[in-house]
Amino acid sequence: MDVIALLEKAHHLMKIGRYDDAIVHYDRVLEQDSRNTTALEEKGNVFYSLGRHVDAIACYDAALAINPKLILIWYEKGYALRKIHRYEEAIVCFDRALSLDPEYIFALSNKGYSLNELGRYEEAIACFNVILESSPNNVRAATAKGIALRELGRNEESLVFFDKALNYNSINSFVYYNKAIALRNLGRIKEADDCLKIVNFPRGAQKI
Repeated sequence: MDVIALLEKAHHLMKIGRYDDAIVHYDRVLEQDSRNTTALEEKGNVFYSLGRHVDAIACYDAALAINPKLILIWYEKGYALRKIHRYEEAIVCFDRALSLDPEYIFALSNKGYSLNELGRYEEAIACFNVILESSPNNVRAATAKGIALRELGRNEESLVFFDKALNYNSINSFVYYNKAIALRNLGRIKEADDCLKIVNFPRGAQKI
């Protein structure tokens, strides 16, 4: 079987969840063409789907060693690193992706989330501001900015962004939970408890 046919077979096996068989086929591609970045990337994606993040990163590294301008693989490597809490390394990858495309929103948002995890809230807010300028209805960016503001002690400001997120998704339990923390920080206990009721019973959103 030639490389193209093997790649097609491997991709199909990956899509239907036959990950071990997909890996076998990607390895067969790489036996014939060790510099095939598509095989390396997709093999990495299979490992990611299996929760084998370190193996996925090794595949992405191999592909990037061949072609360091593969923007999607920089993003995928960063995402895998973020999932195993290697936030500093993840940010490096997201920055490499952004150096290739400054408007790559997925890279910018994940850089922001990683900065939040590191407690670098002002830098995170700068990322989310850029996203919200072009996509004001981005629920995740609004929520993440709210979290950053709250962690900086700017609870009143954080509520603006939690409410903005809830305007677009009125039963998002994650947002209500984070809003409840900000409200408690402000001593607004009854409102915080109302938010937590929605976390536990999402249909209660209609009662507030």
